[in-house]
Amino acid sequence: MKQTTLKKSITIDGIGLHTGQKISMTLHPAFADSGICFRRSDAASEYTRVSPYTVTSTMLATTIKCGEHSISTIEHIMSALYGMGVDNAMIEVSGPEVPILDGSAKPYIPLIKNAGITRLGKPRKYMKFNKKIRLEKDGKWIEIIPSRFFKVTFDIDFESESIGQQRAFYQIDENTFADEIASARTFGFKREVESLWQMGLAKGGSLENAVVIDGDDILNPEGLRYKDEFVRHKVLDLIGDISLTGYRIFGHIRAYKSGHQINNLFARLMTESKDSYSIVEMSGEKVPGVTQFELKPQGLV
Repeated sequence: MKQTTLKKSITIDGIGLHTGQKISMTLHPAFADSGICFRRSDAASEYTRVSPYTVTSTMLATTIKCGEHSISTIEHIMSALYGMGVDNAMIEVSGPEVPILDGSAKPYIPLIKNAGITRLGKPRKYMKFNKKIRLEKDGKWIEIIPSRFFKVTFDIDFESESIGQQRAFYQIDENTFADEIASARTFGFKREVESLWQMGLAKGGSLENAVVIDGDDILNPEGLRYKDEFVRHKVLDLIGDISLTGYRIFGHIRAYKSGHQINNLFARLMTESKDSYSIVEMSGEKVPGVTQFELKPQGLV
């Protein structure tokens, strides 16, 4: 139940989804209580610790302010770090966005496992929710209710028969994230992608890093990785966006048609709803065959 960081640095090269630029990203180990911090290595900016309030845009991706510059499409690496149990890391990005890789968090899993995770000297801190909070906007909604675990239920509903109505439910831990969520790719409709190209966006987008839908057809030759890959990717994005709170979560998040904008608004609401949660630490000592845990309230921050 101690905080964690990487045992050694990881470097990942790829292209940006929207700029099409070649970008290098390096993740470094960090001290306890550092959180997840980003810097633009090409601009020699200072490290910025992420929070829901460092987000400057949720159009097409989650974008944060990093000094005088910005870094976009951070949601997949944020999701991978949370999902694989990494609490602290210093991340350098050589351009304006994180490499898109294959459009999922899957490529990060073996890299994190190979680098290894080390435990630090301070206990993890959790947001433990004791009351329900809910946010509704434009026919979409997201809420959290008390739970002893971190759970996510997500519903989507699209007119395209390739997607339709889908529901996913997960109790989030490292195994579930790696086996069931990480491989789900980002997706979009062909007409939207073509419109983005005309606007000078999605320059790096291709069938190699996104699932593309044309009417009721999937254009990717290999098809889908899961029948419900679309809703699984929504869960992946949600975990990444909510992780910007900087805490592990004890609560059950339920969402309907939520996206980056509502996810970020909800992460802010979670942080500000101080009467609905407490910050706790988990401590325990191992007894043969038994693990005993005690929740230690640390007050609200």
